[in-house]
Amino acid sequence: MFNQILLLIYRLFLHRGGRKINWMEQYLGYDGRAALSSDDIENESSAYETIFSEEHRPKLERLYLDLLNEMDGVPYPQCGDVLEALTFIQEISATALWKYHQSVGTVIEEFVRDFDRLDVPDERARLYEKAQNTGGKGTSSHC
Repeated sequence: MFNQILLLIYRLFLHRGGRKINWMEQYLGYDGRAALSSDDIENESSAYETIFSEEHRPKLERLYLDLLNEMDGVPYPQCGDVLEALTFIQEISATALWKYHQSVGTVIEEFVRDFDRLDVPDERARLYEKAQNTGGKGTSSHC
């Protein structure tokens, strides 16, 4: 269910003008063909409520931490897709926090507040550096 809700939020993100994120589309198995219904659009806040619920929040936190770990030890130029996925998580979490006034948990809230400008290259580099300093608990990936 977590992936279904995250996919719905991703589709809503695209509908609102968000850019395609290859990493997210591969992770979610999104092929771009599913259309949003008027109910999906009208009930956007409940999708956010569900993804940040006590049941699903730990999965989103794990996804966030896994993405950080994926950058550990990998050259910055190879981490663009992962940084885009992290930007998406930051954006939807900020939406939940400030637009829908939902609790997003301590880990995600700190991420949202610390990296509120991931559209700025220097901030993306700072997030990458954070992953190099605190990410990867011995598991290096490939971005």
